[in-house]
Amino acid sequence: AASQTVYDFGQTESRVDAQRSDKTRVEKDAVTRRAEVVLGVERTYFTVLKRKRLVEIAEQTVREREALKRQVDVLYRNQLKSKLDLGLVHVQLSDAEFLVIRARNDLTAAFADLSNAMGVEGPPTYALEELPVTVEPPRTLNDLVGEAMDRRPELLSLKERIRTAEHRVKAAGNLNFPTIQVVGSAGDTEHISNRPNLQEGGWWGVGGVVSVPIFTGFLIQNQVAEATSQQREAQAVYLNAAQNVRLQVRDSFLDVVTLIQQIKVAEQQVLIAREALSLASQRYKLGLSSIVEVTQSEVAITMAETRLAETQFDAKIAEARLRYAVGGI
Repeated sequence: AASQTVYDFGQTESRVDAQRSDKTRVEKDAVTRRAEVVLGVERTYFTVLKRKRLVEIAEQTVREREALKRQVDVLYRNQLKSKLDLGLVHVQLSDAEFLVIRARNDLTAAFADLSNAMGVEGPPTYALEELPVTVEPPRTLNDLVGEAMDRRPELLSLKERIRTAEHRVKAAGNLNFPTIQVVGSAGDTEHISNRPNLQEGGWWGVGGVVSVPIFTGFLIQNQVAEATSQQREAQAVYLNAAQNVRLQVRDSFLDVVTLIQQIKVAEQQVLIAREALSLASQRYKLGLSSIVEVTQSEVAITMAETRLAETQFDAKIAEARLRYAVGGI
């Protein structure tokens, strides 16, 4: 026996289209997960490079303050400087050593975060490729928002979810129409008795079946209502996600623009702090200023270099977030 649906007014076609849209939606969700993983690795990668740079700055500060301590110690033994100067230098050196310890600990924690972001287990530290810290100015905000609306996999997935709901509404509505089928059967008989008058041989039959839904206990109406509610829900979720994407692009754009401007200011601060430290050191050697001026200049240059490093790598992280926000990988 066999049966074949000839025509069902698009019921099967709509269900197939719904499953295809569902398949595409799942594929877009996978792209979204991949983009999130890439962003997580990039963010932690630049964080490690930032922590590494801060360790280098802290270690350089310790070396410079050790050199200053030796100079002041020689001057103190020759009774050219007071013990107060030597004590202040010792305090500044201890502060620098404290910063080194904390910076190294932060670097180890950053390596652990990077390994976790990559999903691997390995040594606590390893060598990373140094990347340029320059950040190019982004395109206009309107261009970035438009690209995000066309490329973000979350939005593409939600669009497929809306299409799936639309196909299911259509399939549920088509249940009100009849279904036409062709049925057929064939067979053969063989008797095991010895009665001579029994007829033997094959048989077959072909026919058509038309199924008309007259009353289904409001099943079809409720299925249509359910599918329609799912469609409205998908549309509402898409509108909310689109609004969040626009906000995310705008925030990332402003972060990149702001950090680029801050980098320029931080670079100027480093130059000014270095010049001030050189001048303070010369004045101290000539006896025209106290050790306080030198130590303050050293603190200022350490803070300026730290601020510059943090701003540069924060800008790279913001650039990665903006690239993710517009749907890039």
